[in-house]
Formats: sequence, structure tokens, C-alpha cells
Amino acid sequence: MLYKNIYESKLVEKELYSFWLKNHLFDPIEKSKSTKNFSIVLPPPNVTGHLHIGHALDFSIQDVIIRYKKLQGFRTIWIPGADHAGIATQTKFEKILKERKIPRHSLTDQEFLTQLNKWALEQADFIHSQEAKMGFALSYKHEAFTLDKNIYDLIYKEFVALYKDGLIYRANKLVNWDIKLQTAISDIEVEYKITKSKMYYFKYFLQESPDNFLIVATTRPETMFVDTNLFVNPDDKRYSKYIGKHVINPINGEVLQILSDHYIDINFGTGVMKCTPAHDFNDYALAQKFNIKDYHSVIDNNGKLNKYAKTKYADFSNIDRIVARDAIVADMSERGLVYKTEEYENNVGISQRTGVVIEPLLSLQWFVKMKPIVKQYRLLNKKNPVNFFPNRFKKTLDMWLNNIQDWCISRHLLYGHTIPAWYHKTTNEIYVGTTPPKNKSEYIKETDVLDTWFSSGLWPLALTKYAKTKNLGDFYPIDVLVTGHDIIYFWVARMLFQCSYIDHSIPLKNVILHGLVRDENNQKMSKSLGNVVDPMNVIEEYGADALRLFLLSSCPSSGQDIKFSQQQIKYYWSFLNKIWNCANLVDKNCNKKIVWESLHPVSKWIINKFNNFLKTFTKHFEKYNFILATKSIFDFVWNDFCNMYLELKNVIPESEKNNVIYALYKNILVVLHPFVPFITEYIYQDVYRDKKSIMLEAFPKQISSKNQDLKIVESFMNIVSAIRSIRIKHGIKNVKKISFYTNNKNIKLFSADLDLLNISILAKHDTKQKYIATVIGTFTIYILNDFEDENEQKINNEKILQQLQEEITRSENILSNKNFILKAPKEKVEIEKQKLVDYKNKYKELLAIKNKNN
Repeated sequence: MLYKNIYESKLVEKELYSFWLKNHLFDPIEKSKSTKNFSIVLPPPNVTGHLHIGHALDFSIQDVIIRYKKLQGFRTIWIPGADHAGIATQTKFEKILKERKIPRHSLTDQEFLTQLNKWALEQADFIHSQEAKMGFALSYKHEAFTLDKNIYDLIYKEFVALYKDGLIYRANKLVNWDIKLQTAISDIEVEYKITKSKMYYFKYFLQESPDNFLIVATTRPETMFVDTNLFVNPDDKRYSKYIGKHVINPINGEVLQILSDHYIDINFGTGVMKCTPAHDFNDYALAQKFNIKDYHSVIDNNGKLNKYAKTKYADFSNIDRIVARDAIVADMSERGLVYKTEEYENNVGISQRTGVVIEPLLSLQWFVKMKPIVKQYRLLNKKNPVNFFPNRFKKTLDMWLNNIQDWCISRHLLYGHTIPAWYHKTTNEIYVGTTPPKNKSEYIKETDVLDTWFSSGLWPLALTKYAKTKNLGDFYPIDVLVTGHDIIYFWVARMLFQCSYIDHSIPLKNVILHGLVRDENNQKMSKSLGNVVDPMNVIEEYGADALRLFLLSSCPSSGQDIKFSQQQIKYYWSFLNKIWNCANLVDKNCNKKIVWESLHPVSKWIINKFNNFLKTFTKHFEKYNFILATKSIFDFVWNDFCNMYLELKNVIPESEKNNVIYALYKNILVVLHPFVPFITEYIYQDVYRDKKSIMLEAFPKQISSKNQDLKIVESFMNIVSAIRSIRIKHGIKNVKKISFYTNNKNIKLFSADLDLLNISILAKHDTKQKYIATVIGTFTIYILNDFEDENEQKINNEKILQQLQEEITRSENILSNKNFILKAPKEKVEIEKQKLVDYKNKYKELLAIKNKNN
């Protein structure tokens, strides 16, 4: 097939995904004693919407790893799935109903769930089509959904086990309440934003000395109705005499005792803090510490003030707490109890899901005791530790686990895994089990569902040991998990401690954490900013392979964010176009034999370059450093193979050239395949087709060669490259011979090869002629300048002099570094010293030419 000059991604990518699926190339091969297993589980995308550019990055990393491991001979599986994403999905579907002008409460709960499930399946189908366009090697035969029966069973198994071990309990505790969703949410679903508000200062008169008062500052006067105490720091000399005394709560006249604790910040406000355990987590902790029992919430689930806001002075009940704030301050001001008001900025908790202000409220919920579970995970992790890439996230996770609090796992929603609990109608006894109680009619079923992350936390087990296909247990624990570092607490941590609790094993061997994809201005992408990039639009223009190559070559091993760049995607498309055009140079009928001893030096050079490239690439890939791995690909494929070896094909015997190109091009395609699966499969099937698919090939090994000093070949190649650059710069056609002089006698070995390229070596350096001096490694060539005017020559010489001066400065700095002299190998020090001598000689030589011409 003759390949057109332009690579057409649509043509290439059109049918290949169906071919891979039809031939079951994404499913694990038959088990054998000689094959090692390798598994990845897909972080399940929410069924709430479509894949975005962040998914494209996340999934591309997983795909490149699974394809690479398959080529290495592993028995691989990448298990897909989707997350029901309770809160997110129910919220999104309620918005859709609103857009369709269908009142939510016009549907029964069952009707609502039926319609929601139908919509969720439609979303899952669309996600599948996006995954196909990106070329992801997912084993759909083993696909899972978090609401599948086998996952339900596993979730109930863990819930019951935790409950029986006393690690799950039901209690009336302070929780983060989302007033819009009407449910509790976890701590890590709360974002804190700097918000402009006011600080109010109130007078709390002393009971024992009615003419005196303490000033207390607060941003939330609406919660004063349920204050239990005032607190001061015992080291604060201003207030030490008041400890143990009492004040009158200005809002309702109740008596409050003054207590002391070192938690109180002496420098915040006035140094006197009101304690409201039912509306502040820090105050709640103080109440636990001081065994304060009698406290209540003054705000109800709808955000309105309740009966506790009705006092002898005024009635603020049934008013929204934000609206009531100004009315409360006005009332207190009239009674002379407001000392002052100031503008203030503070961190306000906002729901990630709805954007509304979170209310800490007392609520009867289900909780998990975290510390015992984390302790068990850490004991297991000591024996078989998880590897984090980058390693710094291990410390991040450890710090979070050190301060972990009990986890509120109940959600007041319809969509999700219903908590397996029943309440006796008469005795209120709680029954927890995987099946209903025998006398079911005497019980009321719990209607709350579990936090989505409770089910997601069992994902590695659910997809392997407890999979619905019943045959994937040997893929556990999971070899690699790839996900964004922003959900290390949400998901990664939960998988580690939940799976280790129920299975007594660490579920993950390696965790790769990456950053976000930001827009071209380095801003976070969001719908409100209108800067979201749809990967499907990029694929439409440049193809999936170009997008994948951009994402993978831009992904830092440090886990930092990456910046989207359309210009870079164009660059990677150009690289693929180069690969595409190379196919025209492959002779399918060559004899395919490479005999090292009989090879031309240039062929030996390219084979050595390939072997070094393979070593470098593998080293970086095994460390999941995709930036350096892809850089090694571009350096070898584009620079060494395409721009050097293929351009010198005229100096190499034809049969040898064809054999080397045939072997190297095939190896290049196989190495590239995990990164750009479509173009490599397409070319492989047309040019090689040794196997049914390139996916069934073995990852290349080094080509047999012998240790040989090929530095002089490298110098020859660099001379050709330098002269080619001059031809391009000055528009010199290949038919015009270019001559140069060098005192490096070894270059004369290539006189015949240079002659084939219309390049000749001058016998001597004629000082009457003008030259362009070019540095080639450790020596200089002087190209006869019969094509450039005098001014151009002076500018070029100045540039080279500047480059040499920079190298001299660099080398002198290195050699003046005592640590380098003491710690570096002697050979390296001697090499650097010789470099400095060579640079200075070249500089002196070129400067003499410059002065002579002047």
C-alpha cells in the first residue's frame, strides 16, 4: 500500500476498535504456569455525564501500561465499570426532570428510580462509545456496576461484619448537613471558601457581678440560642479570675458557666469563646472533653430556626437562619447588648455537590469507627507496603490517617445501597443482617442509603475475588491503580482500609497519582468559565493517538497539573505523520537478515542507538515516568532514525538498508503501540502482519551487536546534519557540492560516503578563503563559505564564539566545584578537563579567524 503524505486519523481509527473487541484482544489469555498476571481496575466514572479531558488523561495512563505489559507477555486485564454515584446522579437527574417540567414529587419513589436507572444506562452506553474512540483496552466481558447484585452482597457482608465487630454504630452526632440535598455529607465533601462576612461583639454580663460584662465575638449570632458555656484560655491573665463564674446569655437570659481550655486562641477575637456544640465541630469536641451533655440544634434540616429561637425577648422561630441574623443583631442592639460590629473574612464550608453553605447539625446517622480499621490497615501495610508514584503522596495519606475521624456513612437519598438495618416497631431494637429479620412484619426497614464511597471502597475486591464472572481472584491484589491526587482521601484511602479489613490483605500494589488538566492559561477547567475541553472534539480534529501522545508526554511524574495545548497536539500529529510516511520506505520482500560484522558503520550506529534507546525507554517506563519515556521515543525515532539514518540511505548498500529499516521500523511500531494504538495497528497489519494483531507481538529486545567505539560515526552523522542545516538555511540545492576542512583525520574514513552526499573534505585550510566554523562534539569543522555574504558570516561566527564561551564558563564552574572533584569518578573529571582544553583551543582558533577577517 502506498501511504499518502498526509496521515488521516479518521480513516485509520475507523474500524480498529471493533477488530480488537471481536478478537477478544482485551480479555485475559488462558491461564498457564509460565505467565504472570497483571491487573488494573478502572476508576469507575460516574454515570452522571460524559468523559472529560481529565478522564482522557487518567484512562490513557492506564491503557499505555496495560498494553505495554501485554506486549511483555503478562496475562493482563483492565477491568472496567461505572459508579452509580448516589448524590451526584440523583441531583443531576432531578435537574433533568425540572428541565422536562416533571415535578419530582409527581413520581412515586419507584417510578423515580425506574426512570433514573433508564437514564443512567443511556449515559453508560455513551461513555462506552467515548472509551472506544480513545482506544481503551477494557475487558468489557468483566464490566461491573456498583449496583450489581454481587457488589450489593459484598457491601452488605462488610457492613454486617463491621457492625458485629462494634465498628459501625448509629448515633445522634454532629454532621455536615446539606440543606438543599437534605442529607448528611462527609467531611471531605465540604470545600472551604474565603467569604466576606461580619464579626459581631456581644456583652455577656456576669451573674456574680451584674455591672460587669465580658465581650464575646462571633460570626454566627443565630446559634447563640443554644450556647452551653463560655471558654477562656487558662494562661490568659485577663480572664483567669472569671474561670468557674457565670454569665447571662444576652440572647435568651440563660446562665452559662465559664470554663477554661488551652484550645482557646488568646489572640482571636477577645479571647473569650462561646461554646455551641450543636453547630460547630470544635465546640462539639470540647463538649465531649468536658462531658457536656445537654445541648440541642437551633437550626432544623431546612435551615430554619426552631423552637429554641423563641425567647422571652423575641420569637425568631421558623425564620431562615441567614435572614434571622440581621433581625437578631437589631434586637440585641436595641437592648444595648451589641458592643461593636466589624467587617470580617472567614472560611465557610460549602457543599461540593450543591454549592450551598453547609450547616453542622445534630442528626441521627450511621457511622464507622475509623481508628481501629486504620490500625489494621497499617499493620498489614508494614508487611506489604503500597508503592506510591510520586512517593510524596504516601506521607500525605499518612498525615490524613493520623487525624481521621469517624465516618458518617448514611445518606438521606433514594438512589444507592440501602443500609441493611431494620428497627423493631415496639422495642426500637436494631437488627442488622444480609437478609431481613425472620419476623419482618414487626420491623421497619431503614430507608437511608450508604455513602457512595463506601461501595467504591470495595472496588478492587468487587471486580476480582467477588466478581460476577467468578474467575478473577488470581488478579487480586491489583497491580496498578491510576487516579487523580484530588481523590486520595475520597477513594484511595477508603479502598486501602476497607479491603484490608474484610480480606486481611492490601488491595493495591502500586498507586499512580496525577494532577488535573488545566486550560491553556493554566486555569482550572469549569463549565462556569467556559474553558472545558471536550476530548471528542480534539479527536475529531487530530485523532485519538495525537491526543493520547500529548497527554502522556505532558504528564509529570511529580503528580503536578498539566496545561492543555492545542499547539502541542499539532506537534504530536506531525510526529505521527512522520511515522505514517516512513511506511513507504519498508520493503516487505527483503530477506530480513542482519549480520553485524558486514554492516556499514552507519547501520551499526543506528542499531547501537536503538539498543540504548530501548534501555533508556524501559528504565523510565518502569518508573512510570512518561515524560522521559516519550522523550526517549522522540529522540530516537524522529532524530536518529528518521532525520539521520533514513536521510543517509544512499550511502548504505540497498539490501542492508532494507533489512535494517524493516527490523527497526517494526520494533518502533511495537514500542509506540501502547501510546498510539490505532496508527501502529493499522500500519502493522498492512506492512508486517506476522501475527493477527500487533497486540500479540512481543516487546522488542536489543538487536544483537558487539561493543564497538562508534564515536567517529557519530561525528560523521553530526557533520552531515550540520551541512544539511546550512543547505536548508541558505536554500542550497543538493546538486551543489559543499566542502569543509577539519584536522580530525578519522573523518577521512568517510570520504566516499560524503562524496555520495555531494560533500567533500578539503585537503588544507586555505586562510585566504572564508569559512563557517561549526563545533562537532570535541572538534571543529570549517565549511567553505562561498554562498554567504560577509555580514552573515560575521553574525554566525559571533554566535559560535558565544556558544563556546558559554561552554567554557560551564566547564570552569564544574571543575571549580570541590564536591565534583572529590565525588565524581576520576574518568569523568579527566573528560571534563579535556573538554575545557578543547573548548578553549576552538575559541582561540575561531577568534583568530575573526580578527583576521576584521
